[in-house]
Amino acid sequence: MKNVLLLKTRTVPTDPYHDILSKHNIAHHFIPLLTHKHLPDECVKKFQQDHESIDYLIITSQRAVEALQQSILTELDSEVVEYLFSRPIFTVGPATAVFLQNVGFTNIKGGNEAGNGSILADIISNEEDGAYKNKTGLFLVGEIRKDVIPRKLIPAGFNLTELVVYTTTSMDNIAERYFACLKPDCNNIVVFFSPQGTEEIVKSIGNDLSVLCIGPTTEEYLLSKNIKVDGVCEKPSAEALLKLLI
Repeated sequence: MKNVLLLKTRTVPTDPYHDILSKHNIAHHFIPLLTHKHLPDECVKKFQQDHESIDYLIITSQRAVEALQQSILTELDSEVVEYLFSRPIFTVGPATAVFLQNVGFTNIKGGNEAGNGSILADIISNEEDGAYKNKTGLFLVGEIRKDVIPRKLIPAGFNLTELVVYTTTSMDNIAERYFACLKPDCNNIVVFFSPQGTEEIVKSIGNDLSVLCIGPTTEEYLLSKNIKVDGVCEKPSAEALLKLLI
C-alpha cells in the first residue's frame, strides 16, 4: 500500500494533488513546511501610480498569486484591476495558470507549456517578432526565489523588474510532523516540491522509502545532498505526479 507524503501546504478551496490522489484511492498526507507573509505595499503603490506602464506580468509562484489576490488587488480601484486583468501574464505550470484564471486574468501564457522558469523565459523570448523585448514587464516574486528568468531575459535586452510581494519562513516541528506521517508496512513515498523548508527532512531521509520531486531544480538539490531520487515529474502538475505513482 502506498503512503504519499506531500511536502506542501494543501491549497484551498481545492487542491489538485488531493483531488487526483483521492480519486485513485492513494493514501496521502500534506506536510506544510513554510509560512508566508504578504508584502503588498510597494506593489500597490506601483499599480496605483504607474499601472499603465506595465505591458505584461510574470508570476511563477502560487504564493505570489495569493498575495496578489488577497492583499494587492483588494486595494486597487476597479479600473486599475481591469487593466491588469487584460495584460498578458506568463506563468509556470497548469495549477498556477488555473489560479490566475480564477482570479480574473484572461490572457494567460505559459502554463501547461512551461514546466519551469527556464522554459518560460524561452517562451517569452521566442514570442513572435520579439513582441515583448521592447515592452515593460513586472515579475512578482517572493523574497527567496530562483533568478533564472531575469538572468535569461535581462541580458537579452528585456526591460523586466522584479517586485517582492511575499516573504517565507520555515514552520516549527517539521521533523516531528514528518515522522508522524510515515507508516510502517507501507510503501512510503516522499514528494519534494521545492528545496525551501526541507532541511530537517533531508537530514532524516532513509533508504526505506521512495523520493519523488516536482522539477529538475529540486532534483539537483536532493542529489547534492546525496539523496537518491526515484522519479522527477515531467511537469509541475498533479497528473504528472500520478504517472510516477501508478
